[in-house]
Formats: sequence, C-alpha cells, structure tokens
Amino acid sequence: MKAAFLAKLDDYLAQAGLSRVHSDAVEPTARAALAALAGVPHYEQIWAGDLRLSVQVVAIASGERVPGADFARRAQLLRQRAVSLSSRVAGEVQVLQLALYDRPVPPQEREFVLSKARIAAWWPLSRGRVATWIAALSEPALYSGTFRGWPQELSADQLRALLR
Repeated sequence: MKAAFLAKLDDYLAQAGLSRVHSDAVEPTARAALAALAGVPHYEQIWAGDLRLSVQVVAIASGERVPGADFARRAQLLRQRAVSLSSRVAGEVQVLQLALYDRPVPPQEREFVLSKARIAAWWPLSRGRVATWIAALSEPALYSGTFRGWPQELSADQLRALLR
C-alpha cells in the first residue's frame, strides 16, 4: 500500500508545482531546500516548491521507523532549517512533515504527534511554520490539524482523496 500511495503522491506533488529535493535537482527552490536541509534525519522523500507567496516543503517519513516523540524533535529541527531557508529565498517557508504508518494509529499517539510535532508562532507573518500530518495507510485515513497559510491545492482534503 505504501508504494502505491507514494506513487500517487509523487504525481500529485509534481502536478501541484513541487520538485523532488535531491542532489541532482535543477529547480532553484529544490536546490535551496537541499542546502538548507543538509544533515536532517532521514526522510523517504522531500519535496519543495514556491507556491504563491511562500515556499512549501513536504518531508515524508515512515512512522514504523520513527517513534511519535521523534516527530516532535524533527519538527523543531525542521523549523530551524525553514528559518534558514527563509533567509535564502527572502520569504516565508512552511514545512509539512507527513508521517506514513502501515498500521492503525492509536488515538493517544495520533494526538501526541498532531499537537507536539507542530510549530506555529503567534504572529501571522512568522517564518518557519511546521505541521505534522499522519497518513494511516491500513485504515486508510489522514489525520491533520490546522495549518494556517498552507495552500489549498496541498490541503488535507486533497491528500485524503489520494488515500482512496
């Protein structure tokens, strides 16, 4: 199920205007994201794109290898890197950490990840906002919290439709 979902997600993110971040990337936003995210813990895929007035980064990790508490630590690190990327691109950077689970996610773990692996400043023009959403592939379900400023074309509803 994970391979099929990732294939759909690849097509979807590319159509939305994001580029895969890797060492051979030629798109300027992907290159800037690669430099800013150097040294972060392993993610299966990282995508970046400049949509409207901000840069969006989608970091995809498997929940089987990453404990829920580690997503909170990763969110802090991603926020630091997003602030760094923000100065490189002279604009706002938002990061979505997408946690993929092959198994059903217990409500306690789900609530912990959604609340603790999220960083949003109080003022609206803050730089480096991070949210974590959970895709439970066995259910199939997407659990998400609010993410102000996240583009509609990358919304939770759009990602839920990919799980069907």
